[in-house]
Parts: sequence; structure tokens; C-alpha cells
Amino acid sequence: QGILEPLYANSVLTKLGVKWYNGLPQGDIAIPVMSKGQVGWADEVAAAGQSVNAFTNKVLKPKRLTAYVDISMAALRTDTIGVEQAIRRDIVNAINDKLEATILGDGAKTDNQPAGIFNGVEFADGSTFAKIVANEAKIEDANVYGNIKYLLSTSAKADLRAMPKSAKNTQLIMEGGEVDGVEAITTSNVKTEGAY
Repeated sequence: QGILEPLYANSVLTKLGVKWYNGLPQGDIAIPVMSKGQVGWADEVAAAGQSVNAFTNKVLKPKRLTAYVDISMAALRTDTIGVEQAIRRDIVNAINDKLEATILGDGAKTDNQPAGIFNGVEFADGSTFAKIVANEAKIEDANVYGNIKYLLSTSAKADLRAMPKSAKNTQLIMEGGEVDGVEAITTSNVKTEGAY
């Protein structure tokens, strides 16, 4: 018989468009960040104002996810059900799961661990369709465009699949894997509280 391997959360970072960088140099890496420029109206012959773009940087410091497993030589020699391959797969799956849970978590930054993207975040209210639409407007007001998707906890997905758009409407907020026409991705790696 085959081995019953452990279950892990749905891996969603790649589906959300996260960029993965391979072959980076060792040590800290500084990524430049440019602020928005400023322009202003002036008379036809007046001097132009300075744009005052400011440059800062975001420093990435190396972190490590580690694990090891003790396996006896006897187990490997007599293996007929793929123990070694199962353990290798499990280590890779465990690393992916821990990395994603950390990134999508609300944990604070430490010397050995990055902060989760929800660390210190105050969640917007998504308890009604009107509030969800208002939150979408706030995102557009902040000039965030592109391939936008919803990232939901499993409980948020269940709530939205059972929530009608209004008392006079039988259409649900989440239908066909979309919230109001926007793709919604679900994983148990997103914490339950406030995860709309």
C-alpha cells in the first residue's frame, strides 16, 4: 500500500501573482523605492517647480526555513512503498506551507522571521455587499489597478457564499469562485478573523 501523506493548505501565492526571485546574491539586498512626483500649474514663462521625487530602499535580509528527518538505513534498504520520496515531498510541502502561512499571517518581524503581510493591519468591514463595494472603491481611489483578486480565509468564503447581495436579491455575493466578478482565492493559511 502507498503512504497516506499529510494534508497541507491550498498554496495560493503563485496564483496571486507573487514574483519569485532565484539566484540572488548572498547577504542583504536593497530594493529602491521611488515616491510619487509632484507637478503644478504656472504662468507660461514662470520657472517650473521641482518634482521632488524621493528615493528610499527596502532592505531584504536573508532568512532560512530549516528541517531534518532521521531515517534508519534499514528502513531505506527495505523500503517498498516509497518512504524516502514521501519524506522528500513532505519536507518540500512543509517548507511551502510554512512560508505561505508566515507571509499571509499577522506575525511580527523577528531577526529570524519576516513579518506577515497582515501584521498591524486593521481590516475593513466586509459584512455586507454595500461595504464590500465601498472597499473596492477605496482600493481604486488608492490607484491600485491590475490583476486584483480576493484572498479569503475558508470561513470568509463560507460567509460570502451564503450572503445575499441584498434583502431583495437572491444573488449571492460569492458565486462561481468570484466576489462581484472578481476572482476569489481561498486558503486555510489566511487567519480567520477579519479575513475578507
